[in-house]
Amino acid sequence: MLKRRLARGVFLLALALPACGDDAPPVLGAGSSGPRTDPGPDDLADFGALPDFRFVDQRGKSVGLADFSGRPLVIGALFSTCAGPCPSIARSIAKLQGELHDTDVHLVVVTVDPENDTPEVLARYAERVGADPARWTFLTGDPDQVRTFVQKGLFMAVERSPSEGLTHDVRLLAVDRQGHRRGWYTGTDENQIERLRRRMRYLASRPAEPR
Repeated sequence: MLKRRLARGVFLLALALPACGDDAPPVLGAGSSGPRTDPGPDDLADFGALPDFRFVDQRGKSVGLADFSGRPLVIGALFSTCAGPCPSIARSIAKLQGELHDTDVHLVVVTVDPENDTPEVLARYAERVGADPARWTFLTGDPDQVRTFVQKGLFMAVERSPSEGLTHDVRLLAVDRQGHRRGWYTGTDENQIERLRRRMRYLASRPAEPR
């Protein structure tokens, strides 16, 4: 029950954050509502299991959670034509790709503009940002399913409005080998990316354990 309340609290706070603008959302710290949402490397904070999904990757292949075979994941949300924070987020993920090359951490990007980001578009984008397809996957799919997964699965904000266009959360989610959410880190902040790097190294060093 406590975990469900905490997860719901994180989701509601995420929806309240400014997204895809010039200012990155603030990092949520410790408080009466629960632990930090950007925990340190070996922190035991666990925000519950990631729901399964079924989308299509940049090669046109159907992909679900089980296809990552118990690997630790970094998951972010962006879109290929974003001129705001998305290039910075992509650079941060590319940096993690290099710095975590000796681990089995897998990087995942879910487009929040699936109407336009087809597998072919994402394949070109992946090549442009230097993604290794063996270690970095881009996902697209049914718009309603994508939006539901980002909001209720990743606990990240994404909205489309006539006045502001498409806006979304700029954080990256750490996921452990068991598919549990283990923290959110601002994808446009160097200090937060370093914090995420240390978190992922710790999660990669841990064997898969039954839940």
